Amino acid sequence: MVAATYLVRVDWDNNGVYTGTGEDVTARVLDIRWRRGRDYASQLTGRAVSTICAIVLNNESGDYNSFKTTSPLSGNLLPGRKVQIQADAQVMLTMFVRRITPVVNTKDSDKAILECVGPLGYLNDREVEIAMQSNVITDDLMDAILDAVSWPAGDRTFDVGKSTPARFWVDRTKTFQALRLAEEAEAGFLLEGRDGKIVFENRHHRFSTTHYTSQATFSDVPAADIRALGIQQRDPLDQIFNIFEAEVRRYTVGALAVLWTLSESGANSPSIDPGQSKTFLASFPNLDSATDAVAVDAWTTLVATTDYTANSAADGSGTNLTANIGVVVTKFAEMMKVVLTNNHTTLKAFITLLQARGTPVTQVDPVRIRQEDATSKTRYGERKWPSANPFFSDTAEATDWADFHLGIFKSPIPVLAVTISANRNAASMTKVTTLNISDRVTVVATGGAGLGIDQDFFIEAEDHHIIPGSSHVVTYELSDAEEFSGFWVLDSSALGTTTKLAY
Repeated sequence: MVAATYLVRVDWDNNGVYTGTGEDVTARVLDIRWRRGRDYASQLTGRAVSTICAIVLNNESGDYNSFKTTSPLSGNLLPGRKVQIQADAQVMLTMFVRRITPVVNTKDSDKAILECVGPLGYLNDREVEIAMQSNVITDDLMDAILDAVSWPAGDRTFDVGKSTPARFWVDRTKTFQALRLAEEAEAGFLLEGRDGKIVFENRHHRFSTTHYTSQATFSDVPAADIRALGIQQRDPLDQIFNIFEAEVRRYTVGALAVLWTLSESGANSPSIDPGQSKTFLASFPNLDSATDAVAVDAWTTLVATTDYTANSAADGSGTNLTANIGVVVTKFAEMMKVVLTNNHTTLKAFITLLQARGTPVTQVDPVRIRQEDATSKTRYGERKWPSANPFFSDTAEATDWADFHLGIFKSPIPVLAVTISANRNAASMTKVTTLNISDRVTVVATGGAGLGIDQDFFIEAEDHHIIPGSSHVVTYELSDAEEFSGFWVLDSSALGTTTKLAY
């Protein structure tokens, strides 16, 4: 057994470093558990999920009791504080505090449970809207979403996307779900890096030469450097699909029109006091929409007297104050935020007209494609996988998507969970501290496990359980790498010999 050096720190004072009072909590840690990666080890059915982590701290001092004003951390026990875990000086995890729960025990020492989430979970408390995106590549779509919630550009690591949806928009959607839509449009992988960055891997990411070489071998042989404590095979029948369907949605842009009108008028006209502002949300589609429009291609910035008027009296009489109204608009795909400010020094302004113009986007009849494999259907019965991607650019891309996945999932492929002891020896600890999601590894399960498997896999998720001074056990969820290898790479492969087409 080897003893690793762990370091657990919390940025309680929220200044970007871990040097403040009580920020090194290593000596108080009793137990750590976390999971990072997909919810299931499949590049088709597995979905990106946010990291979840629970750290149990000794709380005999009561420092982690949020209502204890004498705690040195009083006022700083707040959600959103950054947490980092290191092992042998390697960053293993960077995340954010979700909640702190004191646990009082009359028969044992008091504890506190520090619950943490990764950046995707942290951001998912926020809703996001973005303007209509036309022919924008998928990584730029993710940038637009993260820009809208002010996530720093330096905290992203993105591949250049391979897909360019003809139309893309989100309206009042949770940030994580919005990012998943762009991920689905790419058939890529959205995840969280160990350093706390949001990572986007395009669908060709694992075709690169860096993922052709195995980074570690997990073996059921007792004398192996990295011996598996357990190797579990998931049911391969759950991952057989022999019918793939996709829907391609096309859109047309209509002529400029009034898309929204303030319903209050006359005596009901809303007023704005001198020097004050009022916000209006012009939404479309709405109850008055006479078409099958789904969004707005472009809103028109408000024009005085055409789109808004203001008077000192609700019935439109008195002083015309239209020239005294300041206008700021923010445009989204299904809404325009309008902030009106009354710049007159003494007169109350009644908004007697307010409308929003724009060009509506209407969805035309969708086209559905279906690709299937007769041999697989005969052998395993019909197993359908409908795509959740509403943003295929055309039927050619949708067909390529279906053919690509049909070629892989029409037959059984292995999915494994491999458990190892990180502190069994130096070799195991080194690999645990350096292996990452998407890394390629080899599993040998031809001995005691008796699975007859000796091949390569990709890491899709990792579960860690650390008891400081005692044990560090890791379970890796693995997807088959064999079926996702051997694809044709421009200028380096001979098509039709040892390679096959990707999309």
